[in-house]
Amino acid sequence: MRRSGASAASVEDGDGKGTKRVRSEADVRWMYYAKALTYLLAWSLVSGLIIILNNWILHYDHFPFPITLSASGPLFSWLVAATLVATGHTKLERRMTFGLWLRNIFPIGFFTAITYATGNELYMFLSVSFIQMMKSLSPIVVLFLLVLFRLDVLTREKLAGVLIMSVGMIIACFDEPTFSMWGIALMVVGEAAEAMRMVFFQHLLGQQQFGLIEGLFYTCPANFFFLCIGIAVFEEKSLTEPENYGRVVNNPLPYVVVSCMGFGVILTTLGVIQTCGSLTFKAAGQVRNVGIVFVSIVMFGDVVTAQQACGYAINLIGFFMYQYVKSREDLAALEAKRVEAMGGGEPGGGESGGASAGEGGGGGGGGGDDDDTRPLLRGGAGDDDYGSGGGAGGGAGRSDADSTPLRRMPSTPVFSNVAHR
Repeated sequence: MRRSGASAASVEDGDGKGTKRVRSEADVRWMYYAKALTYLLAWSLVSGLIIILNNWILHYDHFPFPITLSASGPLFSWLVAATLVATGHTKLERRMTFGLWLRNIFPIGFFTAITYATGNELYMFLSVSFIQMMKSLSPIVVLFLLVLFRLDVLTREKLAGVLIMSVGMIIACFDEPTFSMWGIALMVVGEAAEAMRMVFFQHLLGQQQFGLIEGLFYTCPANFFFLCIGIAVFEEKSLTEPENYGRVVNNPLPYVVVSCMGFGVILTTLGVIQTCGSLTFKAAGQVRNVGIVFVSIVMFGDVVTAQQACGYAINLIGFFMYQYVKSREDLAALEAKRVEAMGGGEPGGGESGGASAGEGGGGGGGGGDDDDTRPLLRGGAGDDDYGSGGGAGGGAGRSDADSTPLRRMPSTPVFSNVAHR
């Protein structure tokens, strides 16, 4: 009690120094809120616009080559990263040998390429509005893989959330005029590939704390390589016809813009996760998806029936129920680790590169109470912005429940281009 009184006196005395300190903390807090709001608005705008632009290019500019369109994002992102590295603006903290790159990065590039390609291919079979409604189903695929790899346990609460989401999906699908089983299959494959990409991030790059630009510099070439294979197998013959590649030559602006916006989505995704946390990011993604549904109705004439709207509402209830249960589990696990560390280990000592996706944060570094430093697959994939949770970042973190951004956020790389989802 005496120490508390002394602390209070130090705030009141000292020629207003305590008042200045309080004012300074208030300024930091307001700056944090302004920064978080800016990132949220920027991410919502850019990620929404790029989905609409992708659909316009594929259908209205008559460029039916989704894999080629997907490859433009990694290519542009690598060019930006390589330029920053070559000019000295970004320093490569880790020199990676070709063998290490082949073992660690190449598999990530493979699964990322599948995620990108299937994400854009969806728009050839399903309407924009229906895709947005179905994107909240990602936890179903993720939970299935988690249980399959014994990285999570299926509880009654999580099963209830998954069942509610499934019921909502069935209701919406029955009244979808553009329903395609091939489109649904592509969505499931894309979700599974994204989940596997997160597994590789956790297990192969758990000890590598890449920054954003450095991560893009190493991962984009592998991603682009596999997308080029997809182009050669599925699109090269038609793409080389003058009437097809001539559209890009005669009107390059939309294609340049979609590549630039893809890089912008990566940056704003990182900003949202670092300032707001992954739970806020997932919730914001669902709100953004609702907005895209309304825009697609106005711009593309998509038809959303009352039955579909009802199914989507049920789907969202199940989604938020599932995320609530997952967040409680993660917070309980973090609290248990904190108590264990205070009792016998070093305070704040996070386990470096956890042996499984169910263990502590993967980048070594402090075991802070940051939802984003936990393995991304365990926390559930993001809404539709695959890889949104980053990959190999570590370091001290912040709880989603803590609104005071006074600790340094982890440098979490986000290597996924949500333009293609």
